[in-house]
Amino acid sequence: MAKFNPLDHPITLTHPRRLHPLTAWAGHVPFAMFIVDVLRPELFVELGTYTGISYCAFCQAVQELDLKTRCYAIDNWEGDESNGFYGPEVLAELKQHHDLHYQGFSRLLQSNFDDALNEFEDGTIDLLHIDGFHPYESVKHDFESWLPKMSERGVVLLHDTNVRMDGFGVWRLWEELIPHYPHFEFTHEHGLGVIATGSRVADGLLKLLEASEAEAALWRKFFQRLGQRLNREQELQKVSTELSLTQGQLQNILDSRAWRWVSRYGRVKTRLLQFFQPSRRTKDAGL
Repeated sequence: MAKFNPLDHPITLTHPRRLHPLTAWAGHVPFAMFIVDVLRPELFVELGTYTGISYCAFCQAVQELDLKTRCYAIDNWEGDESNGFYGPEVLAELKQHHDLHYQGFSRLLQSNFDDALNEFEDGTIDLLHIDGFHPYESVKHDFESWLPKMSERGVVLLHDTNVRMDGFGVWRLWEELIPHYPHFEFTHEHGLGVIATGSRVADGLLKLLEASEAEAALWRKFFQRLGQRLNREQELQKVSTELSLTQGQLQNILDSRAWRWVSRYGRVKTRLLQFFQPSRRTKDAGL
């Protein structure tokens, strides 16, 4: 079997249109684009979308590869106990970007995951990304509920497999699943598990799932480095935004009437002090 060559999948190096400082997913965007190229899915579904960084990366790859993939993002867009709750502005901002670029082949379904099951026939989903409510019972329920919807070529992605904080149980589900399915795990950016649930695994994906330990380490390092590039860009953008904000606030102060009066008072005070202060020559003469 031929080894993995990034040049076979140049979409992996594509810069994403959408990034967000609140995301914990930017580091996996290159792999999202890679997996779309490898699988060429007819149907892609994401459970848990929030600001849409992951979802829009998948959609961008579909668009740039000119695929006929149908894409669905499912979320209540209200938040949860793990990540906090938020208002309608998150969905509104995402929808503005989404509709501009991907409305022709993608839908944003505001729904809970169980209610959305009826939207899809069994055996039809080629790629499923689960990134919803993270307690063990919840993510296990989501996986088991949606498993019948997976096709013979089906692949499931599980985010947060490397988070062991209180309330996060994806790692427990991951440990239960890996003895039963071909799999691969990225440990950076909170962890991303890749599971081939179908009986027909894409050739390109086999290079990953059947990689030796040495090859697997190279894969992890390759995608981690690409992800770090995006994270560094986000950090620079954040610093640039904060600097622009600080400069704007400073300019507002300098332009304010109060500042002009303070400055004028300072100049007058300086002149008065100079006027009343004895000259050096007078002081030296003892006068």
